[in-house]
Amino acid sequence: MAQKIMVSGHLLEMFMPYLYDEKRMIEVLEKATTLGFYKGVEMPIFFDKKNRQTIRSLIESNGLNGTTFITPYTKFQHLSLADLDEAARQKTVQLVKQLADFAAESGYTNFGISNGDDPGAPLRGFAKVAQAESVYEIADYIKQYGMNLTLEPLDRYAYKKQLIGPMEETVTWFEPIHEQCPNAYIHWDSAHEALGGIDLMKSIDLAAPYIAQFHLCDAICDPNHPCFGDLHMDVAVAPDWQTEGYLTPELGAEILKRIASHDKPVGVENVYVSVEITGHPGQHLWEVEEHSRMFLQRCFDLAGMDY
Repeated sequence: MAQKIMVSGHLLEMFMPYLYDEKRMIEVLEKATTLGFYKGVEMPIFFDKKNRQTIRSLIESNGLNGTTFITPYTKFQHLSLADLDEAARQKTVQLVKQLADFAAESGYTNFGISNGDDPGAPLRGFAKVAQAESVYEIADYIKQYGMNLTLEPLDRYAYKKQLIGPMEETVTWFEPIHEQCPNAYIHWDSAHEALGGIDLMKSIDLAAPYIAQFHLCDAICDPNHPCFGDLHMDVAVAPDWQTEGYLTPELGAEILKRIASHDKPVGVENVYVSVEITGHPGQHLWEVEEHSRMFLQRCFDLAGMDY
């Protein structure tokens, strides 16, 4: 193996009902650190200064890598980094910079930004230029904090219908961005590639020079199925490890091995993987976390890789 993949917990997604309940999210991180499993965590933005200091202390004292994603905060305000209205795009960029300040104060290393909606073929080229300009500006801004920027390509035609989608096209668009902003990377997600009908191993090979972190996420790819789409569904569980989606533990193991076979991108200390499952109000959220952790362990075991 060319690199060792590190395990991370997507606590933001699993404990999504606590997104704005900062006290409960701190308690989640405190409990997660007692499990002796995670080397990294994916967390929300904390708006209270004292809570940011608490999160930073927990991350540093436990030797964790911290990641955040700002998608919920721009999505809820209907803001886009690919907005063709320059004033609206700049409003989004300024919000994202403020969120980056909070992320840095919380001790996060990776700062995940959002992908704009696809405006359709006639305007797609203009939107990709706008998105690139946003990436340049934000990546340059967070250099002061030593943070890496990550952008997650989504599916364009199947479900999310986002601007930055098919990996072959994405890599062509992203290469000059990375050359100008070496702290800009790709966050690879298995569900969006599967929903887009893209060969997962080919997608990994294309994106490998830029993959700073990645998600294993199950999805049902049959558009006639009532649960079709990127719903961040639960994963297969022991003892039978069955799923209605595409993501078996065996496939998860193949994804791990394929990414591990590539060299780490230049400038990335470690590449982290997490399982993406959304927790919902009323669920036993720690059971969701257990499913995620057990599935990730199963994938590593089948791959013959240490975690």
